Amino acid sequence: MLKGSTSMMRYAIVQRNDEHSKEVEKKLRKLLNESLFHEDIKQPELVITIGGDGTFLYALHQYLDDCDKINFIGIHTGTLGFLTEYSSKEIEKFVSDLKNRKPTIISKRLLEFTVDGKEKHYALNEVRVENVMKTQILDIYISNNFLETFRGTGICISSQIGSTAYNRSLNGAVVDNDLEIIQLTEITGIHHRLFQSLQSPLVLAAEKEISLKSDNFEGSMLCFDHLYLKADHAKEIKCRLSEKKINIFRLKKYNYAKRLKNLF
Repeated sequence: MLKGSTSMMRYAIVQRNDEHSKEVEKKLRKLLNESLFHEDIKQPELVITIGGDGTFLYALHQYLDDCDKINFIGIHTGTLGFLTEYSSKEIEKFVSDLKNRKPTIISKRLLEFTVDGKEKHYALNEVRVENVMKTQILDIYISNNFLETFRGTGICISSQIGSTAYNRSLNGAVVDNDLEIIQLTEITGIHHRLFQSLQSPLVLAAEKEISLKSDNFEGSMLCFDHLYLKADHAKEIKCRLSEKKINIFRLKKYNYAKRLKNLF
């Protein structure tokens, strides 16, 4: 992580592919280079995203292998997001703050999941099992303890950061920024006198592990942030909070309540 002076800091920029974001990127690169910052897209200390929360997620996955060693900060070129820090009108202020203000580094654990115990995958917001072809039946376990059998479209497992993303559209719980949790929320569950499940979002302590088991995942997709995998041949999907973290670089005082107000 960055300590002391930020002069000669190695940076990389990841921008959304629209004209406004490209213009902001050119202006920002010029200001950074004039201020003796050094562009290094292979081994940056700071990754600056220009766009929205989606661009921030894209940048994380681009630098996923080394994300523990990198700091991330976002500049939004649209509506204010939860992961972005400055607006596109504040480029000069951002560079000035970068030179003169001491940053706060907030580390957040990523979601980690495996399919049948094989290679690990990671997400910042959520992991979802979704099947729009047929009813997906899932046996759900919490830290190896059976909870329920779910029938419906699927399940969303989110982090605290992800609680305001897809999870919120499912009427999941919005979780305070200072809490470290893992949350399970149903996606279009089937409920009648023969089939019942919890129906409410379930917020769990950070060290809990969620397992989704099924004899048939045919037609289902495993979605994580903006990425996806086919889950046709899976038998068990396990998800927990990882020891792998993202470091969010902040130069302003973060007001979570103000960010929430922008949602409605």
